Amino acid sequence: MIDRLPSPTAVKGREGTRIGRYWLHDCLGHASHTAVYSASTPSGEWCALKLVDRRLQGAENLVDRVLHEADVIDRIGNPYILPILNAVAADDMTAVVMPFVDGLTLRDLMRSGRLDPDDAWTYMSQIAESLRSAHLWGLSYKVLKPANILVRDGRAYLAEFGVTGRSAGKVGLAAPDCQLSGAQYLAPEQILGAEPDHRTDIYALAVLAFELATATPLYQGDRSSAILAAALNGVPPSAHARNPSVPPDVDGVLRRALSTDPQCRHGSVDELIGELVSPPASYGDDGGAVGGEPVPPAEHASGPVTVDSLIDVLSGLLAPDAADIDA
Repeated sequence: MIDRLPSPTAVKGREGTRIGRYWLHDCLGHASHTAVYSASTPSGEWCALKLVDRRLQGAENLVDRVLHEADVIDRIGNPYILPILNAVAADDMTAVVMPFVDGLTLRDLMRSGRLDPDDAWTYMSQIAESLRSAHLWGLSYKVLKPANILVRDGRAYLAEFGVTGRSAGKVGLAAPDCQLSGAQYLAPEQILGAEPDHRTDIYALAVLAFELATATPLYQGDRSSAILAAALNGVPPSAHARNPSVPPDVDGVLRRALSTDPQCRHGSVDELIGELVSPPASYGDDGGAVGGEPVPPAEHASGPVTVDSLIDVLSGLLAPDAADIDA
């Protein structure tokens, strides 16, 4: 069901107001063009409601797309991909209703220093497992970032599946003072307005891996426009240079996953995880494959995974004063 509403003034500062049958309470977080609120219905049911400014490129068809993907997510039946409950359309805003999960985000844990390295790798593996199930159904996540990953009782949940517009990066390029909360995680094709697919998620997962391994953002910059421009430049920094504990061969794996050409990236999240565990010797200094057979996708378990070499890399890096990795 889609409710048509009068035009709101903004996505922020709407505590105590009503959107359709949903009363908005605390603002849980916001960026320049989006905000997430705790909300309730007249019957007392609690939920999370995300407001998306329709000025975001691609957001004009957001309701139809979200409701379609919600139906597919229901059919997938993955308990670690939070479902979409409803979508509400207004003249310049879209509201997406999701379950309310009382837990921390992965971003919270990375900033606080409470993320154990073993847990960090476990969450990475769980995220990859959930992405794989979605990719098998032809869905891409589009907005993978630590702020959209909820953690509760040792399990990572993907929230806000496919909520934002497919080419949201154009806002940041057009307005230098705009701050997109996921600028670090937008793949080059999203910035340029192309339709994302599973390789877009592979790019974002590689950004997350880089940040967990170095405790620094992939690209430095105070403005979204600078970060997006760096992504389009196509020369990612060396994780080994940022943290000498990272094996040099991992740089080749990450450069492949962060390629500006989606066709040059890994074919699946399993393949990326497999190469992070055992970097192939076929990568040259430029990060590209220089011969040899492709590395087959790794067998992936849904339970906790412990890889000593990667845990050693992560140890001691997730300090409370680590850089703000969410642009």
